[in-house]
Amino acid sequence: MNAKAQTHSPPAEAGRWHRSEAGTIIAVILVSVAILASLVVADRVFGIDYYDLVRDPNAIARNPGYFGIVSNIGVIFWIVGAAAALQAFAATRAAEGTTPLRRTLLAGGLFAALMGIDDFLMLHEAVATTGIPEEVVLVPHMLVLCALCYCAYTVRAATPRLLLVGSVLSMGLSFAADMAPIHVGGATFFEEAFKLVGILFLSAYLVTISHQALQHGGASRHPAIG
Repeated sequence: MNAKAQTHSPPAEAGRWHRSEAGTIIAVILVSVAILASLVVADRVFGIDYYDLVRDPNAIARNPGYFGIVSNIGVIFWIVGAAAALQAFAATRAAEGTTPLRRTLLAGGLFAALMGIDDFLMLHEAVATTGIPEEVVLVPHMLVLCALCYCAYTVRAATPRLLLVGSVLSMGLSFAADMAPIHVGGATFFEEAFKLVGILFLSAYLVTISHQALQHGGASRHPAIG
């Protein structure tokens, strides 16, 4: 009887995978259609040439490829941290005893995603041009960062907290350099240097705790056989 059940198990498992794969394929197609349809609407309705939307900004402006490279590297690491944290958060939902760490993963993933998208699309700069002070525009970012710091504090003994401390300190110095009414040569360099260091520290922190969560979740689902 057990042999018969085992014989029928693989096809059932394969069927579940096929259904999951089909759902993913449909989702990919729908997202692709939505993006491409938005290009058509922008071109035909709003008069925005689709050519300007599909090409690299430096290629359109005929700028050298290295323009904005440090900013682009920062965006990459924002998204690396966000993807690692949110994936680990989703993958450990069935694990026991990881609730505080999972909250940290969620807060950290959301903060990194928000900052990455903001940097990539220059959202807070665009909003600030409407007359709203930049400090006000950045309030949501600060709130999510505070949530991350609170959640991280609850798991500080089991996580590399100094990485997060280094990140918050570096980003704070970058923000202070940006807000300070000082216009001297090299000011922008220090502002962006502190920001990049902060991003790297945060990305390292999120990747590390993501690995910890996945290891803990795997161990809880697969207890050692003695």
